[in-house]
Amino acid sequence: LDVDRVTARHYVCSKYVGPDIIAAIPDSAMQSRVVAADKEGTVWVFLMRERRDCKVEHRFPRDSTRAPLLLSSVRGYALTLEPSRRFSGRSEMIALNMTHVGKGWDDSVRDVSPVAWRRSGLPTRSWAVQRRYQEGDLLATLSQDGMEIEIFELMMQAYQPPPTDTLGNFKLPVFAVAMVLVMGYQFVKQKGPFDPGMGEMEGMGLS
Repeated sequence: LDVDRVTARHYVCSKYVGPDIIAAIPDSAMQSRVVAADKEGTVWVFLMRERRDCKVEHRFPRDSTRAPLLLSSVRGYALTLEPSRRFSGRSEMIALNMTHVGKGWDDSVRDVSPVAWRRSGLPTRSWAVQRRYQEGDLLATLSQDGMEIEIFELMMQAYQPPPTDTLGNFKLPVFAVAMVLVMGYQFVKQKGPFDPGMGEMEGMGLS
């Protein structure tokens, strides 16, 4: 939606051949990224490019969520809520790890499960998320009968992979050369510079 012009824009997403999208929200950490759910309950991530083009950036496992879904976003995670499951009648809330988005299968980030946690509860009519700076975000749910409100504090942080070693295999040779230089400097400092002339004079018994 273009708020300035009060118009709606239609996007064509390349390589997306899934079911119709029924819910979509912007990613709280990156406004050009959209988290969406299709009518079968699968969660997708799209990268919006320019004004009318987008591409599929990620798809979470199909069996991790089920339709119908409500979506929300906090830093590092996409939150999904299934208000009432078909068989149990209970609601299910899931936090999906957004650090998987844009990463290849060989990336160490993918070693972490895409589902950070899931919680089952009473059937839910609605929910709301309040993002807070340097504090845990707040999440509130309203029960299906409208008689109960639950408030949660989200105590979680986005996974950050360890920093890469830029020296790599050069670390050991560089360390060895540095040690040789230090030892050489200490030797010269203690013995003084070598003078060939002084050596010959000592050999002839001259001082």
